[in-house]
Amino acid sequence: MSDSLSSESFFQGAKKAAHKAMDDHGRPEYDEFALHAGVAVEKLAKAVLVSKNPVYLVEPRNEDMLLHFGGHLRMDEGKVRTVGAKEAITRLRKIGVLQTDSDLDLLIAMRNGAAHATPDSTLAKGMITPLARTIETLLGDLGETLEPSGSGGRRP
Repeated sequence: MSDSLSSESFFQGAKKAAHKAMDDHGRPEYDEFALHAGVAVEKLAKAVLVSKNPVYLVEPRNEDMLLHFGGHLRMDEGKVRTVGAKEAITRLRKIGVLQTDSDLDLLIAMRNGAAHATPDSTLAKGMITPLARTIETLLGDLGETLEPSGSGGRRP
């Protein structure tokens, strides 16, 4: 399996997106905040899933993905597909990493809206709390903290 599907790769992608989300929120570009916050959550959720078992990233509609993530089929990196944010969160809830959180669900819906339509960006302004709460939970599962860089934690 490629390094782009490693927990560390997803972690670094989440970190980059989380920084963009915070910059967006500070500007205030709330539709961009929703987009980048949702990407941060999705990538960090995938980092947690792959850290537990790479098969947990399998997109269910493609059995070749199951064989690829199971280590028995080599595929071109451009053809590899993983679960989306909503499914990754659902899986993390099923295994007890995340709890039901309607605000997180709304944030992901806003992220999808920002990517595919023109959302009501005023709603996104208040989504910083579910973002921080979710990041803290997922980092905790990875054995990381929200400590600033240089003080021990790998903060997104």
